[in-house]
Amino acid sequence: MAEAEELILLERVFLKIGSADSDEQFEKTVGKFLTPILLKLSSPVEGVRKKVMELLVHVNKRLKSRPQIQLPIDDLFQQYLDPNISGFVTNFTVLYIKMGFPRLDVGKQAQLVPQLIKCLEGRPDAQQNSFLQLLMPVLPHVKLPSKPEEKLLLYGLVDQPKIREKLLDHMLDFLLLPYNYGVYQERARNTQPTSGHGTPEPSFNGPPPSLSEAAFKKVLGESMPSPETVEKIKRGIVEFLSTDVYPKHEILVHLLVATADTRYSVATAADHQLKCATKADDWNVPSVVKKLYDIFQGTVAVKGKPQHLRPELKRTPASVQLRLKIFPYLLKSREATGHFPASVQVVFDCLYGANTNNKLKVMAVQFIHQLCLHCADSTFRPMGAVLLSGMIKLIAEAKEDSKLRMLAYVAVGKIARRVPQLVTRDMSLLQNFFDAISKESGDNRLALQEALSMMSEAFKGIDQTNAKLVEALIMQNIDKPEPQARQMAVEYARTVFAPDHLPSRYVLLLACGDEKDEIAAEAAKALRVALRGDDDSDHFVQVKRASVDKCRPLPPFVDMVKYIHDMAANRVKTQHKYVSGNNVLPFKPGAYVQILIYLRMCLSHDAGADPTIENVRDMKLQAPSIGKYVRQLIGDNSDVEKTIIATYINLIQQLLNAIGGAVPMYCLMEMVAVIREKIASSFVTNLDWVKNFMFSSREEVRIPAAELYSLIVSSALDDAKIIEIINEMSENLVKQALEGQHGSLLCLGYLISNKISRQKSEDIKIEDMEVEECKDVVDEKATILKAITAIVELLDNSQMLLCHGACVSLGEIGRNGAMPLPAASEDDKSVTKLQVVNKLLALVKSGKQHNKVRGQAATCAGYLCVGDRDFPHRQVVIDGLLDSAAAKQFDLHFDIGDALVCCALGTNSPEARDKWMVSEEEYKPEQSDTEDMIPDLLQALLEKYTKSVNPHIRQGACIWLVSLIKQCGKHLVIQGALLNIQEAFMGLLSESDELTQDLASKGLAIVYEICGQDEKQQLVSLLVETLTSGPRKKQQVTSETKVFEEGSLGKTPDGQSMTTYKELCSIANDLNQPDLIYKFMHLANHNAIWNTKKGAAFGFTAIAAQAGEQLAPHLHKIIPKLFRYQFDPNPKIQQAMSSIWNALVPKPKDTVDKFLPEILSDLQMNLISNQWRIRESSCLAVNDLLRGRNLDEVVDALPVLWENLFRVRDDIKESVRNAAEMALKTLSRVSIKICDPNYGKVGDKATSLILPCLVKTGLSSTVKEVQEISLSTLVKVSKSAGVLLKPHIPLLTVSLLESLSSLEPQFLNYASLHLASNEASLEKLDTARMAASKTSPMMDTVNLCVQYIDSDVMTELVPRLTDLIKNNVGLATKAGCVNLIISLSHQCPTALSPYAGKLLGVLLNGLNDRNVSVRKSYASVIGHLVKVAKDSSVEKLITRLKTWYLEKEEESTRQICGVTLHAMNRHNPDVFRRHAALALPLCFLAMHQEQEKDSTESGVRLYLTELVSLSQVALQSQAWSMKAQAAATMADIGDKLKSNLGAPHLGLLLTTLLEGLTVDGQPTIEQVLTALMRECSKENMKYKSTALIYTTDILQAYDIDKYQEISNIIYPMLDKKNTKDSDDMDDDSNIWIETEETCYQCLSKAWPNNEQTQVQYQESYTTLICRAMGNSVWKVELSALKAIHTFIQRSESFKCVENMEKNKHFMDSFLKILFPMLCQYLGKVKYSSIRMAALDITETLLADSSTGQYLQLLLTADYNSLISALRQMASTDSQPDLAHRASECIKKISI
Repeated sequence: MAEAEELILLERVFLKIGSADSDEQFEKTVGKFLTPILLKLSSPVEGVRKKVMELLVHVNKRLKSRPQIQLPIDDLFQQYLDPNISGFVTNFTVLYIKMGFPRLDVGKQAQLVPQLIKCLEGRPDAQQNSFLQLLMPVLPHVKLPSKPEEKLLLYGLVDQPKIREKLLDHMLDFLLLPYNYGVYQERARNTQPTSGHGTPEPSFNGPPPSLSEAAFKKVLGESMPSPETVEKIKRGIVEFLSTDVYPKHEILVHLLVATADTRYSVATAADHQLKCATKADDWNVPSVVKKLYDIFQGTVAVKGKPQHLRPELKRTPASVQLRLKIFPYLLKSREATGHFPASVQVVFDCLYGANTNNKLKVMAVQFIHQLCLHCADSTFRPMGAVLLSGMIKLIAEAKEDSKLRMLAYVAVGKIARRVPQLVTRDMSLLQNFFDAISKESGDNRLALQEALSMMSEAFKGIDQTNAKLVEALIMQNIDKPEPQARQMAVEYARTVFAPDHLPSRYVLLLACGDEKDEIAAEAAKALRVALRGDDDSDHFVQVKRASVDKCRPLPPFVDMVKYIHDMAANRVKTQHKYVSGNNVLPFKPGAYVQILIYLRMCLSHDAGADPTIENVRDMKLQAPSIGKYVRQLIGDNSDVEKTIIATYINLIQQLLNAIGGAVPMYCLMEMVAVIREKIASSFVTNLDWVKNFMFSSREEVRIPAAELYSLIVSSALDDAKIIEIINEMSENLVKQALEGQHGSLLCLGYLISNKISRQKSEDIKIEDMEVEECKDVVDEKATILKAITAIVELLDNSQMLLCHGACVSLGEIGRNGAMPLPAASEDDKSVTKLQVVNKLLALVKSGKQHNKVRGQAATCAGYLCVGDRDFPHRQVVIDGLLDSAAAKQFDLHFDIGDALVCCALGTNSPEARDKWMVSEEEYKPEQSDTEDMIPDLLQALLEKYTKSVNPHIRQGACIWLVSLIKQCGKHLVIQGALLNIQEAFMGLLSESDELTQDLASKGLAIVYEICGQDEKQQLVSLLVETLTSGPRKKQQVTSETKVFEEGSLGKTPDGQSMTTYKELCSIANDLNQPDLIYKFMHLANHNAIWNTKKGAAFGFTAIAAQAGEQLAPHLHKIIPKLFRYQFDPNPKIQQAMSSIWNALVPKPKDTVDKFLPEILSDLQMNLISNQWRIRESSCLAVNDLLRGRNLDEVVDALPVLWENLFRVRDDIKESVRNAAEMALKTLSRVSIKICDPNYGKVGDKATSLILPCLVKTGLSSTVKEVQEISLSTLVKVSKSAGVLLKPHIPLLTVSLLESLSSLEPQFLNYASLHLASNEASLEKLDTARMAASKTSPMMDTVNLCVQYIDSDVMTELVPRLTDLIKNNVGLATKAGCVNLIISLSHQCPTALSPYAGKLLGVLLNGLNDRNVSVRKSYASVIGHLVKVAKDSSVEKLITRLKTWYLEKEEESTRQICGVTLHAMNRHNPDVFRRHAALALPLCFLAMHQEQEKDSTESGVRLYLTELVSLSQVALQSQAWSMKAQAAATMADIGDKLKSNLGAPHLGLLLTTLLEGLTVDGQPTIEQVLTALMRECSKENMKYKSTALIYTTDILQAYDIDKYQEISNIIYPMLDKKNTKDSDDMDDDSNIWIETEETCYQCLSKAWPNNEQTQVQYQESYTTLICRAMGNSVWKVELSALKAIHTFIQRSESFKCVENMEKNKHFMDSFLKILFPMLCQYLGKVKYSSIRMAALDITETLLADSSTGQYLQLLLTADYNSLISALRQMASTDSQPDLAHRASECIKKISI
């Protein structure tokens, strides 16, 4: 029975569908029955199912031919989502959804997008694909909410990760779809034959790039969209992805793929979005990188791994265009380098694959560079060999591509650096590269050079066999013409081999003579690199330490000399030899000189001396040590020629023969001097050769040559020959040129000094010899005297060179023995010792002489006292030298100081030794009982010269005193006077000269070092007492003693000068270690002079190291102060403290980290010091301290630091403010970093400390800069802190909201104030301000905080928020509060619900705000808030709005009530619907405020009771506008319901209306007219016109004569218009036109039928109206014509001829005016309405023939003109009806 019923029902449905004649009927029927029919498909009855299928076939046929017919999509979606529906029904439902969805308009499709997405969950792939195919074309039309959270909620993507991924994948596949996809479809259809097993083979060309066959079909489905449609969909996908629906990292690949699109619109949009969305870190997200690889490569089969993918799921590689877009981002990504084997596959696919081009090849090699830089070792090592082989192959094949080869070369170098063993196994690669460097050109050669340089480190520690090959390579390349080849030879010689490796050192030495300066410099540096340690000032210590190690810093001297000799012998036979005249050298001169220097370094090292010294002056000090070693090398061998020394000397002579030079000459002189007794005789035959150098034009050659010549002569020749040579040299002083004279002069001095020294050693004194005993001795003496006399005479020579040479010669003579001159003589002709002294002292004091001469003269005077034990003029020399300090010549004072020490010590001075054979430490005076003059010199310095009034003398005395205590510190006299010496130095500390201060501080340090332990405490006490309290014996030195020049260190706040030493003393006292002041003073004053050769002799470096060690135990107290002082604004203090810091702190970073709490505590205290320089230095120190350090230990100090820096940011001094700003920026970065959940408890603690400080102190500050940095930090901290914000959200949120107004530009308030009178402009401005506040950083931070708000936070937040809404007056803050509440209502509805009523109350009061924009925003937020409010709260709200609307008369209040209700309905329609009974009547009433609005009958009927009730209340209002509104509402109710309005509502309405008409019954018409006439007298023109219209309507309807009253109102209005100035009329011309038109209409209606009144006013009436005709716009003229027509119709004068005769005078005058106007208007072509009105008047005038005849007689001429006008109109008028009427008029006239 049930089956039959179902079939019958189906038949009926079939019949209904089949009988549907029109598309509308068919659509309606299908819409009603389709979904029920589909449900019948699940019927168990087969007949039913068959019937349904028949029906569906019929429906499908009609639907296919009628694409405009709509299907019930909503019902279909609902049925599809029903979980109880069977799968069979679901499949058919999908089919009809697919059929009906595209038929909808795009707007409706866009609205159904959420439904489509909802249909994806848990469905089969086929159905999902169908819905996705429907979704893609709609994306361009989707309109998304503005807030991200609303977007996610709208599409339901938050909790559905699989759907999110499915949608993303489909969009990516669509973006990959090419526009010519039809080609691939055609190929797929034509190239799929089946194999013997029936399995289809893969298509010939496969699917499009980056797509699989399945993906290709999935994207297209059954549709065939045009390329333009595909472009539009792709653009829509890009726009959809750019709306923050997905996180940025999930859409990067999509945007990147879209940038490779071939259509400009898609690529441009994607490129813009990609730039906006991308950050550098995004490309290091593993999922992003993996997806890039998958698209780039497609599906790759990995060898050895099974493949589980079906063929149709395998993706093809990306196209070249897409690869070019992807590869740059792979190059940016570090993460991409860690994906193995994908990274290698990409490289080789681009290099050797088919789908590539030249740009991709270049990028592939660049990617190898990235792999070398960033890939982990564990990943890189397995693929290193593959990459290397690929690059080698590429280099071999890419002959034409220079750039590619260049990159490949560099890649090989980088691979070798990462995996060295790859290149050390096979040396052929290195050999090939070295060969190629000579063959490549341009940039390729440079790239090859770079590669070889990077490979060099790989060959360290190679085995002996490979080392030999490298040796051969560098030997081969060092002489190649290409500089890159030579450069690489140097590089490998330096890097691969040890510093004692002979062949590599030889190569480096050859490179030292390279024509390229950079190669020569690099080689020279490489030769010395092993000698350099971390500290360049202590090379020798480093060498000593290295000599203990297995590897020597220099090769052995003997081995090196032999190797050089052998290589020179071979090289001189090759083309690389150097020819200079007749001399042939094996090496270039530059290289040869470096070879000799290097051999000298090896010799020095083996001798135990410092090998780093390379200048001739200092090398001479090493001669005794070298002499011992050389003599050890020679041993007992009598034949030196057979030793290695002879080979060394031969190399020297070879270079001297060719080019000469100071270095080889000194090296030769050194060898002769140290073993003169063995080799001097062999040089006798070469004396002339040496003499040639002695006469050289180069002074640096002449000086060692002269000494060499004298050494050979003195050691190898007899006395007679020596005397002969002395005579020869004496003669040369006159005969030779200047250079010859200088060389002979020096030689003469050395010869005589050697002679005297030898005689002295043999205990022979020339002055004691008897003449008669030996005539030769007498001649020798005379010769020497003559020579010395000649030398002395040259002291007066004007040539500086000869004068200086004379000083050198006399000095050497005097240093080696007593000068054979009389002490003094009365005879002026003879030269005496006193004359020599006087001449020398005169030179010292001469201001005309060069400082070099003056210094040498002082040294010479000192040497006179050294060699002569009984020198009689020592005191004269000392006094003369002491008196020579009148000028500021500190270089000279150093020479004088040394000379004074020599004079004072006499023969006890170390200068008396043989400098070639005896070192200073080894020297012992022959007679130690010789008295010295140290006491006298010391007394003079302390009592006289250090206290001189002349500052230059005090400076000189300071230098002399330092020299004295340094060289004679252990002398008993010095030891006994240390207290006095310290006092002297203390006095010199107050000098204004910086060098004097520096020297004094150095002197104090030396005093402390040389005293005994017992005296140190006494010295310390005296020093501290002097620095702090000031008293001493002869001079006051207080804590305020002037140390530097006035103003050089700036001023303290009270105007007093500052001193570095006072600061140092305060540090020492704080440490309770006053003896440390010595160390500070030494370290603080390290003038540049101590870096010179003279300063180095004082050995202050060692003292500095010792001072640092003694200060180490007190570092925890010293470090904080020193750290701050390094940043003192005064450069002097800064330099001094930096010197101390550098000496005490070898590892600054570790030290600062260790003492970080102490340093920060000191800085916090000094940030608020009363001295500006301390505040500034503290700020700078904070800036440096916080950068890059771990602040976990000092988190507690950060709030105080913020507060102090805020104070200093408002400092009175600009430099302090700038320093504070720098410190604040650094502190901000540190705070942002540490306020992070990743820091654990430290991050939590930091957040809890820093946020309140920034909010309470920073944002509330009155300083603009403090507010800005606080706000910036808060915003960034909020982003990094995350969940740590939760406890601070109430405080933070309210403060940020307050800052919205405080930080708003002031000009906006100014503009708002000035626009107060213009409400429209003011509202626009305020709306813009409120919109701008939404996008501010403060609101971004507030919105960020919302996600962490829960019920606990809400408890504290809401009271603060309500207080802020009540009390804050800032517009931006109010807008911010509104936005926050809206966000809370969406994101935290549960937590907000208990407080909604309280917020509604506050917001409701805010609706009375005087600002329109604020009122509207409050209304909007109320519309959102009712969602979470209780129903009782909403009812109270609506009741309150109803009361306001009915009781308050302000228009703004009523308007905001409507806006609020509208917001409720807009944002929460379901809530509004629940309370419609209360709200809709008020809405209906409000609709009738100004004009009636359309309303629905059903709504009126539903809420009729409430509407009647509210209307009754409103009609009883005291406001007339409300009464009128209520009446309009009642009228609209009656109009809508008509006959449906019955009891009891009709009775209630009628009763209320009747009661409102009058109090005492129904009013009379007179009462109404009286009231209306009163309204007509109002001043408002528009209102007045309306009242006149209504009044005259009543007059006309009731035929009441009130013309007099009306004319009294209208005539003045028209007169006012006629007399109004034209300029005034321009402003409101439209109003006046309407008013004038209304006046004539009203006059027409008010014209009475009373003849008496007509006669009284007819003349004024016609005159007034005729005045308007011809002078007004056409509308006014038309109104005037109609008024004339009414006048003629109603006037008794025109009704019969008799009446015309009775009023003939009026008729004559009126008609004479009327007829010409009628003629004019009848011909007015432009306006047909004008012609019609004129024709109406004419017809009325001619209606009666008798009247017409009378008029013809009365006005013959005008009458004839009228007839002519009518005829013209009848023949030409464009309106047929008018022409016809004109013809009829003519006919009447003719009759």
